[in-house]
Amino acid sequence: MCVFCVVPPNVTPTKTMLEDSALNNPDGFGFAFLIKEENRIHVEKTMNADASISRFLAMRQQYPNTYAMWHARIATHGSVSVDNCHPFHVSYDNRTVMFHNGVLPIEEPLGDKRSDTRIFAEDILPSIGGISALDNPKIFNLVEGFSAGSKLAFMTLDDSAEHDIYMVNERLGFTDVSGIWWSNRTCYLTPKYSYGGYLDMGLSKDISCADDNSFGYTCMMCETVQEIKISDDAEAEYFCTACQSCLDCGAYKTDCMCYTPAHAYWLGR
Repeated sequence: MCVFCVVPPNVTPTKTMLEDSALNNPDGFGFAFLIKEENRIHVEKTMNADASISRFLAMRQQYPNTYAMWHARIATHGSVSVDNCHPFHVSYDNRTVMFHNGVLPIEEPLGDKRSDTRIFAEDILPSIGGISALDNPKIFNLVEGFSAGSKLAFMTLDDSAEHDIYMVNERLGFTDVSGIWWSNRTCYLTPKYSYGGYLDMGLSKDISCADDNSFGYTCMMCETVQEIKISDDAEAEYFCTACQSCLDCGAYKTDCMCYTPAHAYWLGR
């Protein structure tokens, strides 16, 4: 799942929203500040939620006039470790960092403990031209399509880039009343999602269903609103049509440990 926020200058997220984000996404934390006057991006990562939140708010007091981003992780790919906490440097370059929420269609090499996001930042984006490649509308659209259902944000000091901040699939997140953009609503502790079962955790009023054999569903991983048809097609019934994550636990279908006929099929492959 994960959640991250993009904080514009002169705005600060509430401690409560950061804490709620951490409770819902407890597998590691990180943040970055774009400090242009010092020509640097300040990055910190930790497995301790309280430490990350305290440090982020302290840094915000010190640097109120710049962009900042904060991330809380739920591990879907890669090991649970500080190395896989966001953000990641693009092409190992400290001038550009990347944040991500969702699941990318990346198959990790055997033995590679990096997350899908880290592989994208360190290997894939550099291979197509790095951060400045996103200034090309065709490449930007290509990245949006490749990461369909995910949200990506970049912060850069690279002189070759036209912008300081890039957001991919920005429309899939939401902006709160203070002007802070959030990648999903797990920044609220009162759950929009429940892990008790998919039929009561993601029901959506955003779409009308064709018949009683269908239900509206908002994926807790990628926030895609879709119609799920209950049928003999086990894959369609139990996995998001956009990102292929489990409708119950949120894990990618081949990583899911839930027991249903559909999951048993995928786990047995």
